[in-house]
Amino acid sequence: MLPKPLPEHLRSSLRITWFLTYWCNYTCDYCGVDVFLQRSKSRVKQNHAFDHYPVESWIQELHRFPQERIYLKITGGEPFLDRANFRALLQGLTSSPKFEIRIDTNGFWDPAYFAAIPKQHIMLVVSYHPLEIAFDKYLTRLRAIRDAGFRIEMVNYVLAPENLDACQTAVQTLEEEGFLVSVGTMIPVGVYGSRTHRTTREVELLAEYTPPLDLHYRLINPPTKGRPCFHPALSYNMLYDGSISTYCLNNWQNLFKDGAPERPVETVPCPQERCDGCMEMYRALADEPLNDTPLGLYPVSEHAADIRKHRSSGIPSQFQMPQIQQHMPVIPASAIKLALPAEPIFGSLESYLSEPTIHARSRDRIRLEGWAVSREMETPLKEIQLWLGDRNVGVIREFHQRDDVALRYGRPEFARSGWRTMVYLPALPHGVYEFRGIGVNPSGESAAIWNRPLRIVND
Repeated sequence: MLPKPLPEHLRSSLRITWFLTYWCNYTCDYCGVDVFLQRSKSRVKQNHAFDHYPVESWIQELHRFPQERIYLKITGGEPFLDRANFRALLQGLTSSPKFEIRIDTNGFWDPAYFAAIPKQHIMLVVSYHPLEIAFDKYLTRLRAIRDAGFRIEMVNYVLAPENLDACQTAVQTLEEEGFLVSVGTMIPVGVYGSRTHRTTREVELLAEYTPPLDLHYRLINPPTKGRPCFHPALSYNMLYDGSISTYCLNNWQNLFKDGAPERPVETVPCPQERCDGCMEMYRALADEPLNDTPLGLYPVSEHAADIRKHRSSGIPSQFQMPQIQQHMPVIPASAIKLALPAEPIFGSLESYLSEPTIHARSRDRIRLEGWAVSREMETPLKEIQLWLGDRNVGVIREFHQRDDVALRYGRPEFARSGWRTMVYLPALPHGVYEFRGIGVNPSGESAAIWNRPLRIVND
């Protein structure tokens, strides 16, 4: 199939998704970002844009983009944490009418501090996280932000397992207050890194609140590799350290040193097995039959309009969650099969393999992944307990497919042995702590999978 050219009216338009920070003041289990608690005393650069370049330099570089219309999505993490620099950033960007600015936030901040910022080109998506803030307090903050002149396009409500019960009441109350709520599908990150299923109630709620196209891509997430897509022709992906790439093409370079990489002016074959799941991405697929929206930047205001249209129809999206089949890999006779260890439960912590000691800061968040099996019983294990010294800091109960482990030992039943999670560390003084993963099989038998030193550094 020949590439389709980008429509002429979009040649002077651009979408930039900017991960301004990976820090957040909330600790949601279903999120994959780091947590901000304090700046490094030694001023080591951390995962925040203003640690890497001053706000004036960011403003200057963003103004260099020549397009007449730029839809800038600022996300994280929580963008409002560094409030002085963030206010200066917004002041610098709103001086130009070419920027339409979307900000993803949890709404913890005081809108009075941003009173002088022109707000006509700023759109907010304010997430509600029930376990982080009481609903009445959240609603008070939301009203204050709206009363200060900010345009709240949507409230985002992530349908994580711990948020299911509060969903309908929260949606009803917020929409009675005039706020549109997007009930978002939880993606498998954070402590849910290995989650592959959806409950019946979860699917029912998503079908009620989510338009059919979005539900299709967020739940089924069909293969997209090779399909013609306009997203790279319209979009850049930018990180807190100045790295920038044509979206999906991984042609990363530094914006400040090398400028922005070139973008195609036509469709390109999707390079990924499946779309990342952002609405503006799958809506840019040129051959998607479920999409009747004209190609564009698809700002959050258009997504809000699609949600309102779906809700006004009163018809739930027709959807049935497919059953996920855990396959048993075929072990060829020629495969080299390793002997099983003597331990009843064994596995590997694959994070930090190159580090004899894991380094982290007090109350930090660390990413962990690996695999674990029971020698005598079918996997998955019942759970993996995570211990830091004498403190239990987490538990893993969901496992994903790892055919390589099954092939390594010649045991097909070892395939469902992979795990991923993120762990919040407690407040700890400087020092070295024993970090252990304890596997527990269905009969209650337990054994250590790993034992590593973890050093807390608070400088």
